[in-house]
Amino acid sequence: MLMWLPPSEGKNAPASGRALAVRSLSRPDLTADRLTVCRSLGALGSGPDAARVLGVGPKTDLGANTALESAPCAPASRLFTGVLFEAIESAAPGVLSGVGAENIAIFSGLFGVLAPSDPVPDHRLAMGVSLPGLGRLSSWWAPRLDRVLRDEAASRVILDARSGPYRAACKATWARVWELRVERERAGTRAVISHDAKRWRGALTGALLSGGGWDTWETTYCERAISDSARAVELVDAHGVTHRVIDVEFGREKATKQGGSTRRVTLVTN
Repeated sequence: MLMWLPPSEGKNAPASGRALAVRSLSRPDLTADRLTVCRSLGALGSGPDAARVLGVGPKTDLGANTALESAPCAPASRLFTGVLFEAIESAAPGVLSGVGAENIAIFSGLFGVLAPSDPVPDHRLAMGVSLPGLGRLSSWWAPRLDRVLRDEAASRVILDARSGPYRAACKATWARVWELRVERERAGTRAVISHDAKRWRGALTGALLSGGGWDTWETTYCERAISDSARAVELVDAHGVTHRVIDVEFGREKATKQGGSTRRVTLVTN
């Protein structure tokens, strides 16, 4: 089973480490494309015009975007510090550098897609941004990621924890894509949750990696691994209340014209 994750806006900028070596990153067929985006981003500079293009506040420090080739790097799994990645680490410390981590793909507006071990610098660039000369990055990356990821993912179940532009960057209509959703049930009423959904997706990812659930191929075993891992997860909210997965629902698999399929997997929490 493959697990596809988004990056995070929150990053832990490394204070030391080697400089970026684009050609040494995983999936080297993307090297030229990565260099193109890096140079386009660097050319924006760090002033108000860059902030406007990147969709951030005018006081946001964008200096990291102008020092991509010289700034110290850290593995992507340590650079990204958002809710999803914190939940992975909390559920299973160190798991993103352990056995099974090669089944994780982290999508990136700057680098297209990364392995957790890929050393990359601090940066600010979302997949929904339109860069001068390239256009919207999700559309620009789509044919390139489709080409590179098809061989490694076409025969696998993909547990897709991405959303929005990151999903648009590679819809993988040639693969079996299981979209991971999270809903909360209270007094018999269901509601989709947004922010905490990232925590649940991260916690499930950590549980699948630490429990060996990633090492599954056939449908029934994938379902069992997801269900067992999800039910082993507990999250505590800001009020100290513990939440659990009370059900895992697997929707009908719908075939695509390109030979793949889509399916919803819903974690129902209390």
